[in-house]
Amino acid sequence: MAKPSDLKEVGKRIAQARKKRGLNPNQLARKADISWANLIRYEEGKNEPGAGKLLRIADALGVTVDWLLGRDGAAEQEEARPLDVAVRVADGVQGPGRLRDVDFRAVPLVSGSIAAGKSRIVEEAIEEYALIHVSQLGRRGDVVAVRVSREMGRSMLPLIQPGAVVAIDRRDKVITPEGIYAVRDEAGGCTLKRLQWTPPRLWLIPENRDEPVSHLDLPDEDPGARIVGRVVWAYQPFV
Repeated sequence: MAKPSDLKEVGKRIAQARKKRGLNPNQLARKADISWANLIRYEEGKNEPGAGKLLRIADALGVTVDWLLGRDGAAEQEEARPLDVAVRVADGVQGPGRLRDVDFRAVPLVSGSIAAGKSRIVEEAIEEYALIHVSQLGRRGDVVAVRVSREMGRSMLPLIQPGAVVAIDRRDKVITPEGIYAVRDEAGGCTLKRLQWTPPRLWLIPENRDEPVSHLDLPDEDPGARIVGRVVWAYQPFV
């Protein structure tokens, strides 16, 4: 049990970060998936948030847990870091037993599918949730998961396989050579590709060297408007 002075500091920092981001208590409570009454008690230093709730509050505010806890020298925010795409079964997701909420985040898995060849529209309707270990996501906030179509084409083989589930950070649209991105075409379809921007062309580069490179001509458009986000995690179900 934390000391009252520590609880006051945690509450003070939650309120400080919430106000800085222009959120009222009800908005933050919804974003962090906790009750409004609990949030008020945390901010007033009357109750101690558990590890899972503290992590969700930090996530919703875009701050570090260490900073909320008032630890000396802790940064308020962590820089978003590029993460390697590992096409594998995530540790523990399909295994037996209970999962601790402090170790995993529930990322919305939207209906529809994404392609890695010909474009296909992704519908923004939540179908279920994908449990992803927090070590794979860092402090990334606006993350959505989507299935890769089993008729996706060959352009991202062998890295992204048909039927894989990928998580996309919709805030990360900075083009880097090692990144894989979800991109929309003129018809509104969505596909996975590596990218290169040489104005006015956005080059869509396949992982499979046997597949052709394509491009979008964007003479009067910011390429970020076509980029849905960066792939930050993926796994390949066995079924």
